[in-house]
Amino acid sequence: MTVGSRDHRNGFTLIEIIVTMVAVSFFLVIMLTLFSDSLIQSSTPLRWLLRSSNLNNVMANITADYAPYPKWKASTSYATATGDKILPVGMNGRFYVCTATGNSGTSEPLWRDYGETKDGTATWKAGSWAAGKTYAAGDLVIPTSPNGHFYRCTTAGPSGASEPTWTKTGEAAISGGVQWKRLLGWLKSEIGAPDGTLKNNRYGKYYVLENRFVAYNDVTNQMETVASPENTLLVKIKSADGDMTLTTLFTAKEQ
Repeated sequence: MTVGSRDHRNGFTLIEIIVTMVAVSFFLVIMLTLFSDSLIQSSTPLRWLLRSSNLNNVMANITADYAPYPKWKASTSYATATGDKILPVGMNGRFYVCTATGNSGTSEPLWRDYGETKDGTATWKAGSWAAGKTYAAGDLVIPTSPNGHFYRCTTAGPSGASEPTWTKTGEAAISGGVQWKRLLGWLKSEIGAPDGTLKNNRYGKYYVLENRFVAYNDVTNQMETVASPENTLLVKIKSADGDMTLTTLFTAKEQ
């Protein structure tokens, strides 16, 4: 019996290779069309994140001048040796200096304007102005009769025997060899004017869009510029490249 032979071929023909290459090329064109924009713009979110971070860092630096002390925390060790100072969680226009080392309580104490405040095993006293004390530039005080404003030392030296007249405007208060400026007024001048120029200072690089004292108008439901009282500072800044803005209100606890 004779068995017929068959021609077994291995591999692809030229036609099959050409068809495959055309199909692959067509698929690649579709994929490139679908994803080319995403590939080109993939760095955009990263750039926006970086710009946002830079602008937030500027505002954080400004805020550090407005609230230079940390907020009070429960069950925390505080010491007189390190000169610990805190702000109440619900800011009341005062800051407090640790006068007895210890641990704070489990709940925030009722802060006193005068005398000492007991807090767990720690003790606090409002950081009010004192006669015959040497102050350094940058030190903060509140009047012995608190008026809701902090005052920053702008000229170092020893305080006089009598307390200066504390104002709620931008005017300086002088006592002995020390000169003070209301914190919000000082902060406004440090931030700079909204004059269209790029600021490049210790806060960072930014443009100032708004830097003014405002008050809320109950009739118009808007913040309006005021000459007095100067207890709410509206600050709006823009990133150095001009793509992003950030607005914050800095307030004094008006008495």
